[in-house]
Amino acid sequence: MNKPTSHSKGLTLEEIATRRQALKIAIADQRKAVDEAYRQVVSPFTEAKSVTKYIGSNLLSGFTLLESALWGFRLVSRIVRMFRRFR
Repeated sequence: MNKPTSHSKGLTLEEIATRRQALKIAIADQRKAVDEAYRQVVSPFTEAKSVTKYIGSNLLSGFTLLESALWGFRLVSRIVRMFRRFR
């Protein structure tokens, strides 16, 4: 049968290994650059936390917990009333 022939030299295994290593180094450098850019964008917002935001978030989470407890109490009391009716 006809064998496909190519007139190009191709790459040796050493050349492929060096290119791969160079590519890994370039990817690592880009990843570091992206991480640094992300930190520069986010850091002003993380440093700007105030006492009122801290208290507000704790108050909101406490309110959510209280609201959940009330919903649970209502649900359990309705279930208990339903079972008492069927007795």
